[in-house]
Amino acid sequence: MSHERDAPFHLGAAAASLAWTSSVGVGALLVAAWLLPGQYMTTALIVAAAVAAGCGTAIACLATASRRREPTERELVRVLGAPLLAVRPLREEAMRGLARQLLEHWLRPGRALLPVVSAQPGEGRTYLAAHVAAAFARLGEKTLLIDADFRSPGLHGAFGLPNRGGLADYLKGAKVEPHVCSENLAVLVAGGAGGDPLALLGGERLKGLLAAAAKHFRVIVVDTPAAARGPDLEIFAALAGGALVVAGRSAPRPLGRLRAALARASAQPLAIVVNQRQSSS
Repeated sequence: MSHERDAPFHLGAAAASLAWTSSVGVGALLVAAWLLPGQYMTTALIVAAAVAAGCGTAIACLATASRRREPTERELVRVLGAPLLAVRPLREEAMRGLARQLLEHWLRPGRALLPVVSAQPGEGRTYLAAHVAAAFARLGEKTLLIDADFRSPGLHGAFGLPNRGGLADYLKGAKVEPHVCSENLAVLVAGGAGGDPLALLGGERLKGLLAAAAKHFRVIVVDTPAAARGPDLEIFAALAGGALVVAGRSAPRPLGRLRAALARASAQPLAIVVNQRQSSS
């Protein structure tokens, strides 16, 4: 990644330095205005006000930039911990290579579950889940893609499917079937959750479903809610032992909360995928 992207997490320090320098400068101008004869005082006060306004605008711009730019690879590894695989950008053409590496280094026989997680909504989690599942399918691996985001489901929209007869319905006791989207790809939508998502996901039926699915599918990709929306992702991360992380423009604090969630689930980041352009979650 370019050195230009080493700036985002350090802009706060730049803003603090600018604030200190500007406050000293404005203070000096005010002292000078007090000492100057009356005919020059008004001019000095106007200059001081202009300098203060300009510095305030600059500080605001720096703060905005620090919020909007995505974190660097170095910062992601520092905040989230070193992943099993290399950090990479969120690009469709990179999905096939990511899928291959996950098959080789993580999704070995007896290990099929792959949760996709993010710190906040809108970081491209659903996009990544859909595209990496499609990549597994194109490699010839039987793949099941599950929408477990009962708080803000999105996979049904991505595939043009109705959001009914899904995971939530199964967990309530209904009989459901995943939608077959291609020879090697099936999608189980979220369905009608209602009530408490954690209560649904915490039951034994989820474990039974995943165990049964692992007998028919080589890979089970799960789109989970963002960590900011609740601890749901921890259920899947704990079952899998790891998670595929997508990171957009999250600040260190939300990323730290995501790391804590993975730690509580005893799960490691398998790869960190950097979304350089925010997309729907």
